[in-house]
Amino acid sequence: MTRSTPPLYGTSRRLQAFDMLRFPLAIVVLLEHVWAVEGLRLQGEAIDLQRFPLFREVIYWIDAFLRNQSVPIYFFISGYVFFLSVDWSRTTYFHKLRNRVKTLLVPYVVWNAFALGLLVGGQLFLHWSGRASGADFQFSFSALLSCFWDYTNGFFPALQHSLSGGWLQPAYPLDVPLWFLRDLMIVVVCTPLLYWVLKRLGAWAVGGLGVLWLVLGYLNAGHIYQLVTAFFFFGWGACMSMGKKELRVEFGRYFTLSMWAYPLLGLLGVVAIHGWPEAAFIFKRLNILVGLLFAYNAATWLSEHGCCKSQTKLAALSFFIYVAHYPICDRVRQLLLAVLRPESDLVLLAVYVSTTVLTIGLLLGVFYLMRRYTPKVLTVLAGRA
Repeated sequence: MTRSTPPLYGTSRRLQAFDMLRFPLAIVVLLEHVWAVEGLRLQGEAIDLQRFPLFREVIYWIDAFLRNQSVPIYFFISGYVFFLSVDWSRTTYFHKLRNRVKTLLVPYVVWNAFALGLLVGGQLFLHWSGRASGADFQFSFSALLSCFWDYTNGFFPALQHSLSGGWLQPAYPLDVPLWFLRDLMIVVVCTPLLYWVLKRLGAWAVGGLGVLWLVLGYLNAGHIYQLVTAFFFFGWGACMSMGKKELRVEFGRYFTLSMWAYPLLGLLGVVAIHGWPEAAFIFKRLNILVGLLFAYNAATWLSEHGCCKSQTKLAALSFFIYVAHYPICDRVRQLLLAVLRPESDLVLLAVYVSTTVLTIGLLLGVFYLMRRYTPKVLTVLAGRA
């Protein structure tokens, strides 16, 4: 079975699939963090998945199919859009930098400051310290500042990395999902160098970054790996944009393959998690790559068949969910765990399902209330200032 090649489209139609993807990708990120188990404690002890086999299986499926799938696609979209339909020049570069101050830097600072205020306030007034339960704060200026780059490097001494080289460990701001914005800003600053490399090496440069991404992922290279992830997927999108590649054609060639490969690799990943971690790593990295094609082709197919329309109006909501969900879901989940004290799979699953529903409901409610009563504040929080 083959899929007919669609005609070339203008820029607005070309980006329609991206518009459709932003909201579901944000929900996927939310699900990743709601259903995360790292650092969680039940009745004062670290959660033991062996006690909850059904819950553990659900986590394995989420890990195989959803975890780490959205952010690479976001990097790809950012790279593709950054170089789309522009004549590269110093003026263009500084114009885009000014725009990214509004859409990236301001929300990054504001939301990390919000997460910091929420955490410190909870500790001081409610004796509630968030995911790092029981950890003592360091209230020095440098420690507080570290929350905007890597919150485990100074703010929580008990959580400092065992390795002295911070670049060899993952680095997360206090509002953890915002590591995407932080590393995206680094890539954007480096776009003149990236442009120069891509103009001369093209797909070879992208392929080299892809190999480096695989190797460093296997070596657990921490923040270096995070940065390579950013440069690889941003560079991939940038290379296709600079080459004026029509994604509906380029990705459409692999439509059938991506529709089969994504679920198959996910299933293989679930099986491998049980006792073959090296194979699970390979299946996961392949699924991240295939997931980009799968997501774009699925969105394109839905658009072409009239199943759903472009979600341009949801762009601000998607960004809001992405940047705001982590501090909320963390506390909702802790509250439910403290109240229900789960001792069985079904109760623990109920906690996580309830956390998901309540977090989405709270975010939607706050967003629409702000859009009605404080739209100017919302434009800043949603990166639209």
